Amino acid sequence: MKFLWNGLIEAIKETIKLVLNNSAHKESIKITLINHGSSARVIFKDKEPTLDLIDKISYQGGQTNLEKALSLTYDTLLESKSQYDIFTVCFLAFEEEEKNYPQNIIDRINSDSEKIKSKINFNFIKIIENSNPSLEKIANSLKANYLIANSPEELISIFKEIVNIGLK
Repeated sequence: MKFLWNGLIEAIKETIKLVLNNSAHKESIKITLINHGSSARVIFKDKEPTLDLIDKISYQGGQTNLEKALSLTYDTLLESKSQYDIFTVCFLAFEEEEKNYPQNIIDRINSDSEKIKSKINFNFIKIIENSNPSLEKIANSLKANYLIANSPEELISIFKEIVNIGLK
């Protein structure tokens, strides 16, 4: 698992470098990181992208509680809804809890009385060893992107593609 974690950190750093090299947009981009395992917590919110931020991320083991992770993600977006035109969410999970399909938060996002869903570009990324089909089912339920990374290099490529779409 540590190998996967190190690959994730490298992919995040490469993505931040891409943003920092895009001088036309770097001042308008803010990043928020939510780290989740069996619990979920905001590591930082609405920060200008820097490589130093990545050093604040530590591995949080345990199977992902998808309900907690997706709920905190959506609530965090709601708090910032008036500050940004678009949100790009990259939601990754290494291991998911069994029987952990987050129907309540999916229903809440799909009902979207806040009109924020149209501003969200959800990307659910399956990481190598994740065999539980929940992420794909969630992506389908939210009409979101579902991507698979079989190596750290593929994850870097996926992040760069997602960011390039957001920067155009």
